[in-house]
Amino acid sequence: MCSFSTFKDKRYWILLIPAITILLLLAFFTPEYIQRKPFVGPIIIFASGVLFWSAYHLWTYFGDIKKKNQTGDNPN
Repeated sequence: MCSFSTFKDKRYWILLIPAITILLLLAFFTPEYIQRKPFVGPIIIFASGVLFWSAYHLWTYFGDIKKKNQTGDNPN
């Protein structure tokens, strides 16, 4: 999941900036009555991490498939 080649990937940085921005906006603009609930913070952080890594790996997977199909490495 986390190798040093990930940090050299443009997709990682393209997705990381909006993910951090959304987390900061949620932290500042979530109403207090929601923030006071004990599990809201950890759930939001966990869900945003899952969404970020899912989007990154799906984008990488489909990008690799597209690259293979364009270069002719597909045996079909």
